[in-house]
Amino acid sequence: MPLSINPEPIRLRSGLSPECNRRTERAPVFKPGLVEGLIFHSVSIFGAFVRLLPLGIALFIGRMIGMLAYYFDTRHKILAYANLKMVFADSRSPAELKRITKQLFRNYGQNFIDLFRMPLITPKNFQKLITVEGIENLSEGRGQGKGAIMLAMHFGSWELASLSCAMLNLPYKVMVKPQTRYSRLDELLNWYRSCGGYVVLSRGMGTRDFVRSLQNNEVIGMVVDQGGRDGTLVPFFGRNASMSVGAIRMGLKWGVPICFSIIHREQNGRHKMIVHKPLELINTGDPEKDIPANLNRITRIMEDYIRRYPSEYMWFYKIWKYSNETAIAILNDGKTGHLRQSQAVAGLLQKVLGERGISSSVRTTEIVFKSQWHRKLFTILNLLIPPVFYRAQLGWLKGFLTPESFQQIQRIKADFIVSCGSGMAGVNNFLSRDYGAKSVVILKPGLLGYRRFHLVILPQHEMRGGHDPRTSLVYTKAAPNLITQEYQTRQSQALLNRYSHLKNNLRLKIGLFIGGDSKNIFLDEHQMKVLVHQLTEVAQEINADILATTSRRTPASVEQLLHKRLRKHPRCPLLILAGQDNVPEAVGGILGLSDIQVVSGDSISMVSEAASSGKSAIVFLPELRAKGAGAQNKHLDFIEQLGAQGYILASGIKDIGRAVYDIAKGKIQTKPLDDNPVMLEAIRKII
Repeated sequence: MPLSINPEPIRLRSGLSPECNRRTERAPVFKPGLVEGLIFHSVSIFGAFVRLLPLGIALFIGRMIGMLAYYFDTRHKILAYANLKMVFADSRSPAELKRITKQLFRNYGQNFIDLFRMPLITPKNFQKLITVEGIENLSEGRGQGKGAIMLAMHFGSWELASLSCAMLNLPYKVMVKPQTRYSRLDELLNWYRSCGGYVVLSRGMGTRDFVRSLQNNEVIGMVVDQGGRDGTLVPFFGRNASMSVGAIRMGLKWGVPICFSIIHREQNGRHKMIVHKPLELINTGDPEKDIPANLNRITRIMEDYIRRYPSEYMWFYKIWKYSNETAIAILNDGKTGHLRQSQAVAGLLQKVLGERGISSSVRTTEIVFKSQWHRKLFTILNLLIPPVFYRAQLGWLKGFLTPESFQQIQRIKADFIVSCGSGMAGVNNFLSRDYGAKSVVILKPGLLGYRRFHLVILPQHEMRGGHDPRTSLVYTKAAPNLITQEYQTRQSQALLNRYSHLKNNLRLKIGLFIGGDSKNIFLDEHQMKVLVHQLTEVAQEINADILATTSRRTPASVEQLLHKRLRKHPRCPLLILAGQDNVPEAVGGILGLSDIQVVSGDSISMVSEAASSGKSAIVFLPELRAKGAGAQNKHLDFIEQLGAQGYILASGIKDIGRAVYDIAKGKIQTKPLDDNPVMLEAIRKII
């Protein structure tokens, strides 16, 4: 229905009430309070004080207040810095972002001074402080007789933008959100606003009052950049953010002209206000499509100004709080097993976020220290230095990481950071605090302990001294892994596509997974000779084939032996040597195609994957490097615990053939392992 217009002429208000023209004025009388009353009177006295000072000195005080807030208001500093990095990580260095954050606090200190000094601004001195460009666009909009909406964002000293309209004799009202927590301060703020000659309207006002103002051909000021739960999601710097829809709805429904405006700070305490021409709204008659389309055009304008004046935008709130998009960063230490565990947890994070209608992307970043000495020193400093001192200090990492690794780090845009192993825990702790992100660590985080992280995932063999009841910990039976039925199906199909000769092979299949050496355990040629002999003999006996693969840790001598014994063996149609062949689907594909898994016990990740495959898994014990090494050997503890619980069958190297035979004939069975439910529940608690 078209908006009816009141034909009566509009009476323009003067810019200032007589009371507010006085240099020393009395604030309105409010009901007394306790703590709020003390705050109220302190603010009132401070406001009166800065109005007695010259503008330059008052703004200097504002900048100093801003810097005090920068150093002591760590919560807002972290939030602002994290928002800035989310937007500018690809284009600005950490040092630049730090400078912008500092300037942001200085600007907002000055914005408060501008607010306190508003009663001093008169139509005579107004033009000395504020230059207005495009004010005729509002007059043009009002020429239709339907009023106009001046749409803004929380940018620059936006309170002065509203004052500008009133000073230029435009009948102006502004929509504001009431501060319910401090009602007296809210009334004081509104009093400052009313001194400028414009009317303050509560955001909760009725539609009838809003429409009446437009019928009177008045200008109504509204902000667009904080839509909250009721807003509409549109792209804002590459990620959906909630934007307010009220102005666009009015423009589409009643044809009310909408002029986007901006105000930014210039030198010597001056400001420049720019009012754009009325927007040509996209109006197809379908609000569900038209509202996002028009908001998208507005956010492009907003982004342009923010890129030009990044320290003028109010970065102090959770811009993407209601977004349906998020990002996950994986810190990779170069160990394949650790990376696969991190990928598994990141996948569970994506699943939980998906349950809440949030899509997520995963990005892996290589973390390479300049040396082991640099890694250890970084861990120690991370432990000793309180977090407050290294927040917003990403550049500090430059001294510890290789240049290539640091370049990757500074481009991270993440709300969740996942890592595996104690070597990555320090970087995870540093980055998650620096980004305001949630941290997830797999395995023990070393010296840093558990409480620095939002979630620590520990396999049961790492639990010492009993169960820890802290909610930041979750215990699993094995290492997190990617192995699900769907994953195995995809990977096995990829393997069949690569090795087509396997497609029509209907024999029973034995998957063989060979790892490598680690700190206290190793594989040798004699062990492998016994293993190959055992497997080829039992494969012939039960009419089975062997599908074998090694890892990047497998010694070259062991790979050479396997190549010599298995490459042309009639019972081994597939041998993938990781040192020679690049087959990403080797592990998942063989797990999916095999009926029985045989795994070397040196790799906790591989054993966990085999136990999680749903197939019977046999683990042969590794050789120990020194006597007594097994007393504190986590690999042996892990194999023993899983074996006792029935998830794997632990076997000596000489008994592998008998173990495979007994499983093939149904004499022994192992049960499948699934840690995903317990990890999913823990992840749901931290999101």
